[in-house]
Amino acid sequence: MRILVATDGSEHSMKAVQRALELAQKEGDEITLMSVAYYAREDLDEMPLNIQEKLERLAADALKKAKALFDEHSIPVETILEAGFVPANNILRRAEEGKFDRILLGSTGISGLKRVFIGSTAAKVVANAPCSVTVVR
Repeated sequence: MRILVATDGSEHSMKAVQRALELAQKEGDEITLMSVAYYAREDLDEMPLNIQEKLERLAADALKKAKALFDEHSIPVETILEAGFVPANNILRRAEEGKFDRILLGSTGISGLKRVFIGSTAAKVVANAPCSVTVVR
């Protein structure tokens, strides 16, 4: 089974990563880790100039943290880092293009200003996914 795991480094998303690791160990599932850097350049002019770099670094760090769990167990894993204004759209597009069998993601991720603009990523993915979705709490 091909599984796409979305992570932002939050507690719940890391639980989804852990679940994916368990599936890879027990079932031999093929895992792809994905992190989406929120794209902020054009939506708020008053944001500091370096905010995009910070958001990209946070997404890259989340991916690195998730990949480290697989590396500890010598389990191969693919990683994908993208940027987008609505991370759910990136996840859905990747799931469809990659013909994934399942998406794993946390029930809640990073909150605050980002949530005001894009709503719940998990809810959007569940409502529109081209495959099964497991939301981990």
